[in-house]
Amino acid sequence: MENFSPFAIEHLQIDQLDQFRPSTANYYLVFWWKNIPLGHIWFYNENNSFDSSTLRQKAADAMQKAIDYYASLQKRDDQASWKKYLLTNDQENLRKELQTIIPLQIGPPTDEKLSVVICTRNRPKAIDDCVQALMNSYDKDFELIVIDNAPDDDSTEQVIKKYPTVKYVKEPRKGLDVARNTGARYATHHIIAYTDDDVIVDPNWTRLLKTTFQDPKTMAVTGLVIPVSLKTKAQYIFEKDWGFNKGYLPQIFGKEYFADNVNIGVPAWDIGAGANMAFRREVFDLVGWFDERLDVGASGCSGDSEFWYRIMAEGFQCNYYPQLFVYHQHRDNMASLKSQIFNYMRGQVSSVLVQHENYGHAGDLFRVKKSLPDYYLKKIYQDLKHLRLNSLLNTFNEVHGCISGWLYYRKHRNVIRDGSLLYLKSLEESAVVDKNTVVSVVIPCYNHGQYLSQAIESVLNQTHQNAEIIVVDDGSTDDTANVCKSYPGVKYVRTNRLGLSGARNTGVRHSTGSFLVFLDADDYLYPEAFKINLGYFSNNREVAFISGSHDKVDNNGNLLPTEKPMERWAENYVGLLHGNYIAMEATVMYRSELFYSYFFDPRLKACEDYDINLNITQRFPTITHTEKIAAYRIHDYNMSADKSLMLENVMIVLKRQESKLKDQKEIEAYQNGIKSWQNYYSS
Repeated sequence: MENFSPFAIEHLQIDQLDQFRPSTANYYLVFWWKNIPLGHIWFYNENNSFDSSTLRQKAADAMQKAIDYYASLQKRDDQASWKKYLLTNDQENLRKELQTIIPLQIGPPTDEKLSVVICTRNRPKAIDDCVQALMNSYDKDFELIVIDNAPDDDSTEQVIKKYPTVKYVKEPRKGLDVARNTGARYATHHIIAYTDDDVIVDPNWTRLLKTTFQDPKTMAVTGLVIPVSLKTKAQYIFEKDWGFNKGYLPQIFGKEYFADNVNIGVPAWDIGAGANMAFRREVFDLVGWFDERLDVGASGCSGDSEFWYRIMAEGFQCNYYPQLFVYHQHRDNMASLKSQIFNYMRGQVSSVLVQHENYGHAGDLFRVKKSLPDYYLKKIYQDLKHLRLNSLLNTFNEVHGCISGWLYYRKHRNVIRDGSLLYLKSLEESAVVDKNTVVSVVIPCYNHGQYLSQAIESVLNQTHQNAEIIVVDDGSTDDTANVCKSYPGVKYVRTNRLGLSGARNTGVRHSTGSFLVFLDADDYLYPEAFKINLGYFSNNREVAFISGSHDKVDNNGNLLPTEKPMERWAENYVGLLHGNYIAMEATVMYRSELFYSYFFDPRLKACEDYDINLNITQRFPTITHTEKIAAYRIHDYNMSADKSLMLENVMIVLKRQESKLKDQKEIEAYQNGIKSWQNYYSS
């Protein structure tokens, strides 16, 4: 297509085709019944010739499979009558017929809660358009999180300040799948949806998403992606040969699909596109997180398809719904397209090899060693035979991407994905503790500026001096920012009301130390805190965390009565099931490697420290000693004073452990813990 002519995109209701009056050379026509996409055609209007009957015939052919599918769901005997009405331009009967055939809903309305994550990098105009489209959704009851991935400046942050309800998170580590994982960690709802900054969602998108997880086996959902523009040759080629459009038929990709393809390589990329996908929150617990070796910022692509592959391999299913549509802005120049296609093939090969690494399915090697080489050898032969120089150069670009993907994987193989507990193999090595050991202290603060100086000073006055302080100001309206300015060495990070868990997770992302401590802004550490806990690590290098004892103080620093401290060197998981003997989070010093896979759960309004410590002790050894580490300040605004809130959340935390209990001792501890907490917060 040397003499390329742009394509105008037109969206046509099929009962109103007679209103279409073309005026430019070429069209990309998408056919709809109300809000249901049914098919499309490339309409080459050569010499400005137009025949309405030909258009109706082409439209009927394009929509045949989709409408017949919907008709079959109604068990209709006369499935072809719609086509007769369309071809004869009988609009009234066509409307009546379609109203009985095509459902306008995916499922019944639900009370599901939705979190939407947009990952972006250095595209402030695009993210503004994307967020604005979401703000125009019919169903506005959703949480919106923007992950700003290793930005070069604060332009995206400034854009998001226009939207006070949007959660803004700066992720310093570069990589799309890093950003996706961060978004999932900050999400507080049961369904987590992803879109890209170069996407405009339909106003009905958020409402429909909530209806798509009716089947408990469904762990992922994808939808149709429609181009915004086809004005350039690059956009045309991408949509023709590489586009995200996966058709107009709803499909289930589950056990049967996987079994049918596993011996030749499951083409998981056929499931959808990362620009329009959603997951149940628990899938990250079941199959792990996005593999951070893949996608933009790493291998180049296919982090989404590798994740869908895992979902199917573990026995769950992914559903594709064309009714769940968004609009995507394709790259508009050939240089960008060439780079994109190179990365597609690089990512595809590396992801297929990662799949083989995870599951050992022979079909993945068959695809890399047999299918792709055969395909490209035939393609090169045909290009040479017909002297298609441009096609040959494009083929070489794709082959170069494949080879690059193979080389990339060889450098990064056998690195277990982020989120898998196997990823924590570094914890099998002894902790390194010496005078140069850096301890990172994360201090989340929301309107506790009056206490913050004492918290910071308590870190600066440690006898072990090698400390890093990160204050996460979670939208304070007091003088928190000014307090931090008086301490030049403190890292100050501003967030927009992420909550305690979200603020702590943000601090982790900005930390560099070998060990982590989480100190609330209204509490403070004793001078020997680091020295004591690091000393225990020196003699017990295999443990995941060390915790100590604490004092309770009033607003003036006066000591208050406190429980007798408890020492635990074994069966810590069983002990925590009985009750939270750690009691104060600032007494805990963690090995930082833990936070590749563990995080404070933003869905919890309280007891998030109890939750994470139960999860860690369930898998790793820990130690609790009786030496005093910190002071816990009692004042009118302590979260623990709200007994109903605490009871509700501690029950959630404990009941999450029920499926993990392995023996009678753990079961009895769990049952005793339920009773103990109920009695404690009822008194």
